[in-house]
Amino acid sequence: MNYPSGLLLSLVTLVTPAFAREFDLILRGGTVIDGTGTERRIADVAITGDTIAAVGNLSSSTAPLEINVSGWVVAPGFIDMHAHLDRDEGLLSTDPRRRAAQNFVAQGITTGAVNQDGRQPPSLVEERQAMQVAGIGVNVALLNGHNALRAMVLKDDQERAATEAEIEAMKAILRRGMEEEGSFGLSLGLEYYSGRYSTTAELVELAKVLPEYGGLYIAHQRSQGIAPMWYKPSENPGVPPPTLEVSLGETIRVAETTGVNTVVTHMKGWGPGYRGQAAKWIALLQAARDRGARLFIDLYAFDSAGSDGDFVMLPPWSLGGRTSSRPDETIDFTAQLRLTLDSPASTMHDLVQDVEHQVALKGGAENVVILDYPDPNYIGKTIAEIMALRQATLTEVAIALQLEGESTKAGGAKMRALSLDERDVALYFAQPWAAVGTDGWVVLPEEAVGPLKYIGTNRRCFGTFPRRLGYFSQELQVDSLEEAVRKATSLPADIINIPDRGRLVPGKKADIVVLDMAHLRDQTSVAEPNVYPTGVQHVFVNGIAAVRNGQRTLALAGRVLDPPGRPALARPQLASNP
Repeated sequence: MNYPSGLLLSLVTLVTPAFAREFDLILRGGTVIDGTGTERRIADVAITGDTIAAVGNLSSSTAPLEINVSGWVVAPGFIDMHAHLDRDEGLLSTDPRRRAAQNFVAQGITTGAVNQDGRQPPSLVEERQAMQVAGIGVNVALLNGHNALRAMVLKDDQERAATEAEIEAMKAILRRGMEEEGSFGLSLGLEYYSGRYSTTAELVELAKVLPEYGGLYIAHQRSQGIAPMWYKPSENPGVPPPTLEVSLGETIRVAETTGVNTVVTHMKGWGPGYRGQAAKWIALLQAARDRGARLFIDLYAFDSAGSDGDFVMLPPWSLGGRTSSRPDETIDFTAQLRLTLDSPASTMHDLVQDVEHQVALKGGAENVVILDYPDPNYIGKTIAEIMALRQATLTEVAIALQLEGESTKAGGAKMRALSLDERDVALYFAQPWAAVGTDGWVVLPEEAVGPLKYIGTNRRCFGTFPRRLGYFSQELQVDSLEEAVRKATSLPADIINIPDRGRLVPGKKADIVVLDMAHLRDQTSVAEPNVYPTGVQHVFVNGIAAVRNGQRTLALAGRVLDPPGRPALARPQLASNP
């Protein structure tokens, strides 16, 4: 077995050929936290090939490569319940630096569930082959996507409920995915096009396919607080929006009706009446679990969501119908706003209510921060502070920022909302059925510079798992380190149905992370989101070092996983590792 060269001599003992070589690699003297929730212990861990061969006192055993990990935690590799690794700039990239998934392995992540939020390519087989032929840095479990199924069946007529015949056609595609294409389940993006037009009956029928195969139902719900992201009061007068409470009720109904493993993904609550109310939603989910529902959640370890990074106070209709431009075009958003302001007086009423709704949804003016703006005095200030500085209303500030800011940038400024309450995040993580998901994607810090510093990135892409273990478990003490590791390893393995990973025991695959807990830190901040964590010393993916001595190796040792209990799918020739 080939291992990357260059390990520090102080950490490596090369055994002379005269000694018996029982294993390929031994991690010596670490504090083993095996992912089951049981108490930590001092033990050696041996790897042969891609498999954990032994855990215990291996003082009489040898290996050609031995690493002293005394004083460090040795645990199963982390499993990301919600990963966007499948993007073209990720594991489907032509760039091996991206396919190495560096910001994932740097956190200790060795496996991710992909094709989230209802998305999937038309062919899971082609996706699998593309990843395997090129080589990938982490393991992936493929999912079918609900919105993609709707597109395949409903074609150009998706803004409606599916008929019974169309639902049966979607079920047939899903069955094929589960039986023949290696799908681990169904992801849903019910806040997005065109899942938002589906009915609960459609969701229940699709979910009925999954239990037979041990499949997963993972739902980005219709709403995550007072309203969906797409909702604007001016465009929906008198029509109450879906709420988190209604959405949770729907997800619970699916779980209880079908018995499927069900995950409320990136669990959160935003807006008045929902932010800061985690205990209420936990009680609702726990009651359903007590009735027998197989309900779980996942969440990331931050108070800012993905859409928070693209936050614009002004509604799209006031800026010409859009809040972003394609790379090949430039939109003068300031000119578009001036046209809106020249409209009849009734337009201003609509503008005020939409701005107030949008800012309330995202945590209020005191939780929206300006990251980039022509006037440096505004950078780092909240909208509430700018309102006080200018003695202006919320809508007046929103208009002023566009008129006085960058005309080609929607809203005139780059802003980030901090829409979540950290106390909610801590309370969710304390639950025994709360797994971890980055909801992240591949980012190369060396490319996220200049005007791209805050574009297409998020702190969770770099710091979710170190912050979960280092901050929430060890500093806030929401749970023990053994429990935190369990929720990041064996819990998601059981939910997704990956029985050969997630536990550091003999016979399981050698996905392993070695942590220096004294230095395990998320190093990101709102102002600096693209920073690798510290304290992740070694990461092995299928027995190959993806991180050694805290440095990423660019190894492409990941695999597209086969669901258990089904015939193994054909594997093309794998790319060689660097």
